[in-house]
Amino acid sequence: MRAVCLVGLAGLFPALFCESFSAYKSSVLVTNRKNCPITILQKIPKCTVSSLSMAMLLLDDDGNDEDSKLFLRREMLTHVGAMASTLGLLTMDPRNAAASVDVNTVTNDASSPGLVYPPITHKVYMDVRISRADGTFYVRDDLPDTPENQVFQGKLVLGLFGTLAPNHVEQFLKYVSVSYNPTEDDPLPSYARSSFNRLDQSNGLLAGGVIPSLEITEIGGSTALRYGSRILSAPLWYDKIDKDKRVSHSMGKGLLTHRTLDLSPSFGITTRAAGEELDSTHVVFGRLLPDGDSQRFLRVCEDIPTYSVDRPGPTDSPINSTVDDLASQVFATQRDFFRGAAKTFGDSRVGKVYEGKLLRRVEVTQIGLL
Repeated sequence: MRAVCLVGLAGLFPALFCESFSAYKSSVLVTNRKNCPITILQKIPKCTVSSLSMAMLLLDDDGNDEDSKLFLRREMLTHVGAMASTLGLLTMDPRNAAASVDVNTVTNDASSPGLVYPPITHKVYMDVRISRADGTFYVRDDLPDTPENQVFQGKLVLGLFGTLAPNHVEQFLKYVSVSYNPTEDDPLPSYARSSFNRLDQSNGLLAGGVIPSLEITEIGGSTALRYGSRILSAPLWYDKIDKDKRVSHSMGKGLLTHRTLDLSPSFGITTRAAGEELDSTHVVFGRLLPDGDSQRFLRVCEDIPTYSVDRPGPTDSPINSTVDDLASQVFATQRDFFRGAAKTFGDSRVGKVYEGKLLRRVEVTQIGLL
């Protein structure tokens, strides 16, 4: 009798599996009256109903002894429970699957543990601070508690890819391992006195590593760095990296990158997944390591307003469209003329006004190796 009972169950499970696989392929969502998804077990085809009915009839057969009925019930509960668990995975609707996933764990972020990166050979900490909108850092109790009136202070931890881009990492560390002495008259340039000054809205690249008074100059037909009274060599930041080993800027935010053939120590941090156009002009040599300070730092920087040298866009009024276009052309001509004249006369203030300039002070106060 037990063999006959198992034959009845044998027709049930293949039918359930075939029906669940068909529903999974077609991704048809089945809902109840409360608009909640239901499993495929609640939508059994006719062939499955027949097999289930046959098994239930075997249970109700008065000719079966109690031991056989108890055995059959246990077997049905065991196998149906296992099949229900399997079918629950197979019949999960793709549109509802995303609702059960924590979006914070799947964001396209360079600090996400799910992404694969080159090994980290060095760790660098960087203490940063962001001023209020008025440029101050000191304690003030007379201002409303709004985001633009809050001072941010935090510690960033950078992981460097020394095996992928050894030359980039070597040049970067030259501005990290500099001991800072405020009483020294002629110090070496260091990231400990640098700032983040620009956010490119087109690709989300946050420009950092800007060291005041450090300039690129030409001496004797060669390029060098001038810092105060010091003349420093300007080696090229270059690493020959195979295309299939390069880290793409499209992998997410938090990537540490440097412009190809740029002699200055300035670098960039991606605040979002940038387009692949950066892959041809920049090299990724590190990333921000995941912690609360790094996430808040990038979020605050993204919210800082930036300067634009363009005239505000025209209105949507068709009547004034011609006037607005003409005014924009006049404005652009005047802007280019006066900026060109200022550069000719050596006015350094021109270089302090540029597209994407952050309208709050973002400074590095201390840096070092971990």
